[in-house]
Amino acid sequence: MSEEKVPSLGDMVRDLSGQDGRIAAHISPHWMQGRTAFGGITASLALAATRLAQPDLPALRSMQVSFLRPIAEDVTFEVDLIRQGRTSSFVQVDCVSGGKVGARCTFVFGAARESAYAHDYIAPQTVPLPDDCPDLVRRSSGPSFFRNFEAKLADGAQLASGSDRPEMVVWTRLAARDDVDPEIAFICNADNLPPAAMATFTKGAPVSSVTWALDVARMPQDNDWQLTRTTSKHAADGYSVQDMEIRALDGQLLASAQQMVALFA
Repeated sequence: MSEEKVPSLGDMVRDLSGQDGRIAAHISPHWMQGRTAFGGITASLALAATRLAQPDLPALRSMQVSFLRPIAEDVTFEVDLIRQGRTSSFVQVDCVSGGKVGARCTFVFGAARESAYAHDYIAPQTVPLPDDCPDLVRRSSGPSFFRNFEAKLADGAQLASGSDRPEMVVWTRLAARDDVDPEIAFICNADNLPPAAMATFTKGAPVSSVTWALDVARMPQDNDWQLTRTTSKHAADGYSVQDMEIRALDGQLLASAQQMVALFA
């Protein structure tokens, strides 16, 4: 008996349908995280729905997501163009599941402008290449959605190792990545890592993203390995404040991000 085919991100993007800013999607159970859809698949499909509803928008520059309640397999993305200026546009997307808003995304798109100023100030960290790094977790033992990614630990401690360093540096990429636009793949891949605070855990425990903000330095042109440094800057009262820096295989900065994560341990 052949194994059931797991729908790829590209499959789900192609299955998007709708009009007038209401775009329907079905999220495969293979992309769930417990009782809710994995946050990265929600945000990436919301972006794909935005591109479908507003095809003339310029490059993605920034994104903010609030995760309000669990999102089931069937979801409708309600796309609303809030403001369209000469160079920048703001779009709000409500991700509606079970008749309620499960997540709210705000995307900022901006055309390139001439500027006399440009710099790359923070030097990339020197770490081993993906082929020389161990797996972060076995793909068979992580949450359902994590089996759709490859992850190699470049620096830091393994999950639930009791480390005193709440930080990980990890190479990641989609397992099935040849059939999806790099922009959509990037947003999905940018959220796939467990919270950095979990390196300090002594055993597994539930966690949940509350908010996620990402600012794009440059959008990748392919779906190859990306290096994420994720650091829990502070954890108390059941919440972690987390910073992330995402770089391409050649060391170029792709994006910086921040998350608020609820820790149920």
